[in-house]
Amino acid sequence: MKTITATICFAALFYLVASENTIVNVDLYYESLCPDSINFVRDQLVPTYPHLKKFLHINFVPYGKSTHFKTDSTWHFTCQHGQPECRGNKAQACAISEIQNLDLGLQDKQQLLVDLVGCAMTSQNPETSVTLCALQIGLKEDSKNHIVVCKGNSQGDELLAGHGNITNLFQKPIAFVPTIVINGVYTKENQHMAVRNFKKLICSHIPANETPAFCKAVN
Repeated sequence: MKTITATICFAALFYLVASENTIVNVDLYYESLCPDSINFVRDQLVPTYPHLKKFLHINFVPYGKSTHFKTDSTWHFTCQHGQPECRGNKAQACAISEIQNLDLGLQDKQQLLVDLVGCAMTSQNPETSVTLCALQIGLKEDSKNHIVVCKGNSQGDELLAGHGNITNLFQKPIAFVPTIVINGVYTKENQHMAVRNFKKLICSHIPANETPAFCKAVN
């Protein structure tokens, strides 16, 4: 858990240092079959990202109101929307890990992550769509095969448990899914605005001297 948390924090820090403009760091705690999570990804995140990606770094944490425990060497999970959601969360955890380990720039990885999660969450079956989405967003067959293997073995379990540990460190149990945290700080005001007008929220965190034209048209 500490390794996964440190990896996420280091990636975000490196992204901030490497960028020449303000970066708004967004932690998204969500579930693969949660209607509110689907609505946020479909109606807020995906439409906003192309316009503000220069200013955004998204950390995806697919777990939500789940629980996990280990007996001997086996992880056991329960999820708010049943085992299909656990499988969907694990598949997304595997895909996120695969993308994060690609030999690509951080902006390219971010684009792939948003595309992958957006594809999976807006498909008719988020539980099983991840591998198909991987190919649709341009990942190679090898990456798709890595995801298939991962979600079927203990690697996927470890990744999902890691997302659970990250979620529990933030809040145990998490009160609402999706939960959106801006720059490491949760506020009810940011949460309420995020699920209703994500683009306005992000624009409000961009300094006036960096404000893009897109934000000037946002109400």
